[in-house]
Amino acid sequence: MADDLSQDSLLATPLILDLTILAEFLTRVQYRKVGHQEDFFPLYSVLSLLSYMLKAPLVKPGMTLS
Repeated sequence: MADDLSQDSLLATPLILDLTILAEFLTRVQYRKVGHQEDFFPLYSVLSLLSYMLKAPLVKPGMTLS
């Protein structure tokens, strides 16, 4: 039984590292509309993009998934 738990933890390690690295990268991403000279804006939520890799996507209030 204990052997199964340690194997599961080892298998989950790359996934956790990928999510952590992606979260760090997405905190640095900024955008602005094409052709506009206004300031850059950060992404609405880093978690909204990461949530697509998980079971329940998170979207901006008032928006729908299409």
